[in-house]
Amino acid sequence: MTQDYSTKWWAAFTCIAFLEAVLLMMLLSGQASIQLLIAIVIIAILLFLIPRLDEVISLTFDRGKIDAKLSTLGKKITTTKSRTDKFVLLSLPKSMYETLKKIDAGKFGQYKMTERLERELYHLRDIGYVEVERIRDIPYEGNNLSEFVMITDSGKQFLDLRESIEKDGNKD
Repeated sequence: MTQDYSTKWWAAFTCIAFLEAVLLMMLLSGQASIQLLIAIVIIAILLFLIPRLDEVISLTFDRGKIDAKLSTLGKKITTTKSRTDKFVLLSLPKSMYETLKKIDAGKFGQYKMTERLERELYHLRDIGYVEVERIRDIPYEGNNLSEFVMITDSGKQFLDLRESIEKDGNKD
């Protein structure tokens, strides 16, 4: 605030303080009435608020600044969402993702327990996406791997999330 502006407020404060003093003298001289008491209370409130009026005036909001801040926050949120989506997509290689989808379908089909498939199953189990008694006990070859491996709720949630991210990515 400028010095001139603050001087005006102090002048108003002094005038109101003078009126308060006059009203208090009227009250003490025996000229009490309800209106006089109300006036004294109102002026006392004004005396309390005037020194803080500069603070209240400085709290007025500039809509342009708020809109700019919201726009900046929106961009940051969009960037963060994009990075999070990319992280989810990259957290599981395409081959493991396809393996998890086949297990979820319940019809994995014929398989051979190659080193790669065994590694994928260990990884999927370790991160909690599939349940399996013992991977070493799964036959080397078979007609349906889904008989030995079950997808967990976490695995289903991951598939849903990744599919929704891929759909959103295709829309853009």
